[in-house]
Amino acid sequence: MLIAVVDYFVLPTLAGARQSLHLLGEVRPWWVVLGILLEAASLVCYSLFTRSVLRSSPLRFGWILRSDLTGFGVSHVVPGGGATATALRFRLLVSGGASVDDVTAAIAAEGVGASLSLAVLLWVTLIPAVLLFGPTALYLIVLLVGALIALCAVVAIRERSRLARPAKRLLRFVLHRLPRRLQPHVQATADQLRDLLTDRDVRSAFALWPTANWLLDAAALWVFLAAYGHVMDPIGLLLAYCIASLLAVLPITPGGLGIIEGVLIPWLLGFGVPAGVAVLGVVSWRLIQFWAPIPVAGLCYLSLRTPGWRNRVPGRTRPPR
Repeated sequence: MLIAVVDYFVLPTLAGARQSLHLLGEVRPWWVVLGILLEAASLVCYSLFTRSVLRSSPLRFGWILRSDLTGFGVSHVVPGGGATATALRFRLLVSGGASVDDVTAAIAAEGVGASLSLAVLLWVTLIPAVLLFGPTALYLIVLLVGALIALCAVVAIRERSRLARPAKRLLRFVLHRLPRRLQPHVQATADQLRDLLTDRDVRSAFALWPTANWLLDAAALWVFLAAYGHVMDPIGLLLAYCIASLLAVLPITPGGLGIIEGVLIPWLLGFGVPAGVAVLGVVSWRLIQFWAPIPVAGLCYLSLRTPGWRNRVPGRTRPPR
């Protein structure tokens, strides 16, 4: 509650948005509708990513979408909600008919794929940003670190045959130091991840759906700024969005509440966005991106727990106790 008060009352006052409240009367409704549609499409892309990594399960897309929306809403309610949301999504997906090993591997792959795609998107955005806004120490450091990581990844792929044996020895070393009852599950998850990453369709999904998820979310922010009359340079907006989203990954507040707003608004001001437009645009976007999914998640959860819905899923298995 304290963070919400600071976020939606103190920040607008400091930014002088109260003197710009006339912008609310001039907001363009069609832009707002477009922003809502883009945000909905962003969530659908994430569920398409889930479906692509759960390719062998009997789950229908409707069940996957409602499970993902439930987890997304839960992550916005409790601090460090990512872990709680992951546990809830795991239970819902397994109760829908997917196997435990498939869901475990899919959730692990999704976590890596989403974060990696955001980091790659930031690195790619920095290339035109350096050309447009000039080189800075921060930009150059991130570019160099990204280039080093990419080089290491290429070397690892080209030398995968040589790295196979050390990787297996490392896995066995870790397995032997885990509790005996956990060893089969960890081994099964590792095998599932290996099978996922060797599948060409899954690798294509890793490149497509997480990137589309982030880009559509950023496009929704751009549209909400345009709704208040300011058309921002997309490179600057995408740069600010990626940095704020990466910082929001830290499990400090639910869904990065206060962190995203506290990073985005100053960055947008630095790129020349008027104070009132920056605050109202970010707050309006967060109302759709952060707050609106919470009641939607509650409805999705109720639909998944209602017997009438559950009986429609073929091959449903009971979740482990």
